[in-house]
Amino acid sequence: MFAQPGSRPADRLSRRRMTNTLVTVVSATTATATSYLAAYRVDGYVDGMLPPRLPANIGHYEDTFQQVNGDWLLASQAVFLPFGGGTEHLSTVPRDA
Repeated sequence: MFAQPGSRPADRLSRRRMTNTLVTVVSATTATATSYLAAYRVDGYVDGMLPPRLPANIGHYEDTFQQVNGDWLLASQAVFLPFGGGTEHLSTVPRDA
């Protein structure tokens, strides 16, 4: 179980890059999707641009969507993280370069 977003540290900077989303229509009311992700994350961030770093996690989502009353809703989501690590903590905070 993942922590709720409100429980994350106030000084955490994170970005998730989603790529190569493939949607498959299963029926008139069901679709599935696979999306690949790379998540970048550091704690101790104040402001400014950070030097490039490796992602904290790399994986993919497998989603199922259902059409309900004409709207497509997320029915289920599973995340798979075969590559991952801890959150880097910045010891010195760079300012705008």
